[in-house]
Amino acid sequence: MTRSNPKRLHSFQHMQQSNLLSMVLSHFSTKPLAPSYAEYLMLNKALVSGDTQMDAVVAWVMQNPKHNRKRFEQALYQGLSALSSPEPELVCFFEYIENRPLWVDEQRLNHAVEFTHRLGINNGFVLRDLSLMAGYLYPGFNQPLMLTGALNKQAGTRLAETTKWWMDITEVTGLMRFHAGFTSTLYVRFIHSLVHFHLKQKKEWDSETWGLPINQFDLAMTNLAFSSVVLIGIRALGIFPSQQEIENFLHFWRYIGWLMGVEEQWLVESEPEGWRFLYWMQFAHPKSDQSSHALGSSLSNEPFERQYRYLRPFQQKLAYRQHLELTQYFIGKKRMQRLGLKPQSASWFAYYLIARNLTLYSGARYLPALEYFLQRKGRNIQKLGLALYQSKAKQLASMHT
Repeated sequence: MTRSNPKRLHSFQHMQQSNLLSMVLSHFSTKPLAPSYAEYLMLNKALVSGDTQMDAVVAWVMQNPKHNRKRFEQALYQGLSALSSPEPELVCFFEYIENRPLWVDEQRLNHAVEFTHRLGINNGFVLRDLSLMAGYLYPGFNQPLMLTGALNKQAGTRLAETTKWWMDITEVTGLMRFHAGFTSTLYVRFIHSLVHFHLKQKKEWDSETWGLPINQFDLAMTNLAFSSVVLIGIRALGIFPSQQEIENFLHFWRYIGWLMGVEEQWLVESEPEGWRFLYWMQFAHPKSDQSSHALGSSLSNEPFERQYRYLRPFQQKLAYRQHLELTQYFIGKKRMQRLGLKPQSASWFAYYLIARNLTLYSGARYLPALEYFLQRKGRNIQKLGLALYQSKAKQLASMHT
């Protein structure tokens, strides 16, 4: 029996071909970099699979959208006990999601949050100028943004939404049941499933090419953009985490991925696992297109939306240039051009960050006072990053109330 693949996915034979990247990465992986045929079928299935649990909730919500959505939000923010009568779909979902998997380790989650705070602004730079920008090179991620009209939303608003959620989940107690990190993650998951519900009914959605909108593979790769890609990026900026820090960080994002509806076979426990999946990504997307250009250009101009308190025009122009230099450092001039970005003479800001980070983070291994400084100062800088979108941040504050 033959299996019909979405057109975006290359053939199994094509994925077996080696290149320079595969030869380099194969030295760091315990498994062959190319997928086995069983894994190839798993990848194909992921492209046509959604979020089973939340999709069932959304299907129920859409039977009576106004009334049932309020019921869902009541269960999300106040618990099942707040409902006047039990709804089977809600009971099934929340009883499942409130019981953490046995592999979740609270102590490792807490250590990962502390590590994230120590990274300070570096985490934000990697997410914005590597994870997001590189992600725009893959059109499969961009299609939902194009068809829902999210592209017309200011890049600053999109970035503020993501940053607000990221700040929520990286609070010390953020992932407790009724705290902001837990509820905002499930709310984002609900919105993803709602978009999935509407887009798959649109005639404009080309399922033969793209598979399902917001499918399992794209969800999993988005989760890796916050975990495995960040670990790659911070090393490129001169920060070299210990093996324990790496394992804790991946454990944290494994749990976030589970909360977000990613199936467990796509949740990585080690860096080599993540590298394999990221390597496969180039075979699950066509080449960058006009959507890549539109989103890349939009994000590059985001600094001009920032609400700096002093010398605003100067700081906006400075941030614009610094982010372009970082993007060039991370992805190179050729890929920048595919995103519609202007190449820079050199990545001076990246070189400054490398020198700064090598000094601070290497010194912190031997000086507890410096490590404490990075921990405390790092989180404050992350909060200031969200404050740059003052009006947008205030609007987003209601997402978990």
